[in-house]
Amino acid sequence: MELAYGTPYLLSLDLSKDMTALVWLAGPLSGLVIQPVIGALSDRCTSPLGRRRPFILVGGVCVCLSMLCVAYAKELGAWVITRRLSGRAIIPEDREQRAAVIIAILGFYILDFSLNAVQASCRALILDIPPLCQQQQANAWAARLSNGAMVVGYFTGFVDLVRVLSFLGDTQIKVFCLVAILVFILTVGITCIATSEMVLTVDERDEDTPKHWYGTLTYIWAILKTLPAPIQRLCNVQFFAWLGWFPFLFYRQDMDRRTTWVSDIYFRTHPKQAPDSWTKGTRAGSLALLLHAIVSVLSGVVLPWLAERRPCWHRIWTIKNIYTGGTLFFSLLMLATIFVTAVRDATTIVAAAGISWSIVLWIPFALVGEYINTLGANTPRQLPTPTSQQSEFQEEALSAGMVLGVHNIFIVLPQFAVAIIASLIFRVVSWIEHGKYKDDDGSSVNVAWVLAFGGVMGLIATVLSLRIIEVPSKPRDGRVIRTTTGRMSI
Repeated sequence: MELAYGTPYLLSLDLSKDMTALVWLAGPLSGLVIQPVIGALSDRCTSPLGRRRPFILVGGVCVCLSMLCVAYAKELGAWVITRRLSGRAIIPEDREQRAAVIIAILGFYILDFSLNAVQASCRALILDIPPLCQQQQANAWAARLSNGAMVVGYFTGFVDLVRVLSFLGDTQIKVFCLVAILVFILTVGITCIATSEMVLTVDERDEDTPKHWYGTLTYIWAILKTLPAPIQRLCNVQFFAWLGWFPFLFYRQDMDRRTTWVSDIYFRTHPKQAPDSWTKGTRAGSLALLLHAIVSVLSGVVLPWLAERRPCWHRIWTIKNIYTGGTLFFSLLMLATIFVTAVRDATTIVAAAGISWSIVLWIPFALVGEYINTLGANTPRQLPTPTSQQSEFQEEALSAGMVLGVHNIFIVLPQFAVAIIASLIFRVVSWIEHGKYKDDDGSSVNVAWVLAFGGVMGLIATVLSLRIIEVPSKPRDGRVIRTTTGRMSI
């Protein structure tokens, strides 16, 4: 909903583009703060409902309420102002508009923060419930469903929801929000009812559970400093990998102008004066995004299936090598954007990036699950850590929610860095090409330079991924454990 309708909806409320950019800080801020905090709190929750379920339920209620606030911001703004100024004969229109903007902004912030709480808890469930042999399949299914939802989201952009579901509202965003709420309640309800959690008792909780409000933050900082080597190496790779991905995610679709990188190439190669130029250009960009989502779904089905079957070249076809290959493939695609001048070539690159996207949503989380299941099983010989301090802290630190929260920090921080670096790249390139900074219409500088920067960061991530530690199929003491594919090795 945010990606498809967020910026156009805020602009329709007469919110400036600069303020709109500030609204979208809610995403990275909530990911940076909420996921580690919720992870730490849920790891030590002693509710009779389970460790994760309370946070899913509370966060789910906030998600539904915030979406209603966003969808009906104008009506709620008018109602608030009418209540406050009920004694006046004439109510200024600008006050209603201002109230609607405030309600919409608050709605988006609450939506982002509560969604991150739900997502952190659901991701932790994936690590809590399945055994080691099923971590890969569980995370693969999570990636498939995420990519499938992306396809549905892009498809709704082509559908007139008001005409199809007129009884749900008189605007596109109202209908979409209400449908999203119904789907959200259904899926979260199934998760909460069908999942059996083990209840953590007070006696089982760690003795050093934080007793002050700042104790959770201290706990997070302690874990950041004492991550076991396998998780630290994966986090390092993720940091540079997402430095590569965020330029693509930001500039494949420019929501301020409701266009895409593919659309920009179309406008550069076709006369803008043509009456249907804008329509054809935006459709070209939308088609590229839809193909990207479809490729993500298909590769998200095929690649995990091949990894599970382990073909004859199984020594090469490991999830570590798949991750390295996917990152390298994405890097080469982004570096190639500098040379792209045709819409067809740009569409091919955006669509092909769906292969790497399905990998980045699957393998890193599967590796985290395997690390937690292996390191948390008191088998330090399987994945040794380099220092005694890490070994002593290992048993306490490797809780699913906390590790996922820390892992998410390394994903979110690049988002802030890319916003600053991209701005600098635009200015430098503009000075080189035009002799001055020129960004009146936002199209004077080719965004391919920023995408190429992402390709360079992807190359660094590719090199670092060679040091990722895989869960071995045969421990050194000769014991039998399950491999990452679920088979038994001795």
